[in-house]
Amino acid sequence: MPLAVSKTLSKTNFVKILILSLLTILFLCLSFPPADLGYLAWIAFIPWLFLMVTEERYICLTALFVGAVFFFIQLSWLRHIAIIAWILLSSYCSAYFLTFAFCTRFIVFRLKYPLVIVAPAIWIALEFIRSFLLSGFPWFFIGHTQSQYLPVIQVADITGVYGISFVIVTANAALVDLIICYLINRRKIPPLSPHPYKGREKESIKNLLKREYFAEQYAKCLLPGRKCIFFNLTCTLPLTLLTAVLLYGLYCLNHYEPEEGPIVCMVQGNIPQDLKFESTEEDQIQILKKYADLSKGVKGRAIDLLVWPETMMPGLLNINPELTGRKIDFLSQLTATQLAQDLNTNLLFGGIALTLAGEEQVYFNSAYYYNRGGTLLDRYDKVHLVPFGEFTPLKRYFPFLANLVPYEIGLTSGNKRTLFHLDTLKNGSFTFGSSICYEDTVPSLIRKFKKDGADFMLNITNDGWFRDSAELDQHLAIMVFRAIENRICMARAANTGISSFVAPDGTIYDKLSDGRGRYREISGTLINCIKFVKKYNPFYTIYGDWFAILCTAATGIVLFIAILKSRVICYQNSRRGTS
Repeated sequence: MPLAVSKTLSKTNFVKILILSLLTILFLCLSFPPADLGYLAWIAFIPWLFLMVTEERYICLTALFVGAVFFFIQLSWLRHIAIIAWILLSSYCSAYFLTFAFCTRFIVFRLKYPLVIVAPAIWIALEFIRSFLLSGFPWFFIGHTQSQYLPVIQVADITGVYGISFVIVTANAALVDLIICYLINRRKIPPLSPHPYKGREKESIKNLLKREYFAEQYAKCLLPGRKCIFFNLTCTLPLTLLTAVLLYGLYCLNHYEPEEGPIVCMVQGNIPQDLKFESTEEDQIQILKKYADLSKGVKGRAIDLLVWPETMMPGLLNINPELTGRKIDFLSQLTATQLAQDLNTNLLFGGIALTLAGEEQVYFNSAYYYNRGGTLLDRYDKVHLVPFGEFTPLKRYFPFLANLVPYEIGLTSGNKRTLFHLDTLKNGSFTFGSSICYEDTVPSLIRKFKKDGADFMLNITNDGWFRDSAELDQHLAIMVFRAIENRICMARAANTGISSFVAPDGTIYDKLSDGRGRYREISGTLINCIKFVKKYNPFYTIYGDWFAILCTAATGIVLFIAILKSRVICYQNSRRGTS
């Protein structure tokens, strides 16, 4: 092939790869909050999947590029904590895109399966693995893009968020198969020869460009000669799945009859993280005063429970202040008792707990529960800590890693899920649990709380680390799925936003704003009643991530078969070479 022709083809191919990769990145970024254009998720993967099965080079590099740029943009709020964490987490998550591309392409071409029956299961398997591997990072699942489209996401009470992700990837893959089939038929590409690149130097530039535009190899994977099967896989299957999901969603919404439960007040103080993180005792007193003043502002209202966000109680509530000798501990305990009595309400405070284990001091990120009389009844210690945010993994072996933790002290995880019992003024008694910070993004934890008997769930969080960023919107979108999966009301008290109430059907029926549409970095109180449905455990609550496990098992089996077939082919080829 002439050198000039080769360079022209290479440049053309590079531009095509770059444009299609950027399209996928753009569509994915716009699908998630804050843009929240979830409908774009239904076409977001098309450019990338097209490249995956039609390009002969740079498949892995393209996957890394798409994954790294996407996560680098979406995780930009991590720059407020540590640039290195931003880079490392983005790089780690991009590895899942690389794995997806490698496994999908390998299975497709080795077993001659179309994308529509390969890509969805592999994608779900990788989302599931990412949810627990290395402590887990269950953010930016493609199903999360649909948080606003209630009919689409009701199926989460059966499959979890993974079911929505599966349908979206299926739709994308089916469209890619149809597009490639159309292009192959239109261009009348002949079947792949045993040596597809031999003799290409004799072809015209026009034909070369046509052939380089897509790989005719993939034609063999589209079930040639079996048009009925191909039609059912690429048209009937996605449409049937989507129709079933929508019909189920509409049925659930039409039969949704919520009842009113306890009245809860969320207090949002909007304390800047810089002030809280490097606070003097005087600063801590001012933080306590601000939250106390906001709480006193609802005096006279019939409230069953008043909630402060994560770590917003500056003093220790579980230890005698005479032992610590700190003024802030004495004031914090006094404030808690007085507020409960003055407001005639139960209280839930986010704060740090200290216990003594011999000479060692053990700290917990906790939620303290007070009754109306001002008595501390119980405490929940956060179970699922954030690595490098609240504790240092492998610190014993790599002491320098402690420098990546924003706290001077390392926190210890709790060992039980605490349920609090709430007596209301008008609506009887309820049982509730409290997740702290990112625990509401962990599907298994909220599911276990529901199985334990929780009537509703609270989330107390301090997202002030991330200021006025998209993290606040993304965090709220994820909580919607916890509500639907377990048919349980989720309510959040956040330091800087977004304090909100989410119904069991996923409706965000209230959130704190300043009246002008601003709901980040504002202060105030949000009062509303908890909504609940007739107490029962949905399929997902009982059986958990069965769908994701099924997809993971199927992926493992098919991948094993593909590897086995590859080895058989290599063996046969080697035998032919020696004979």
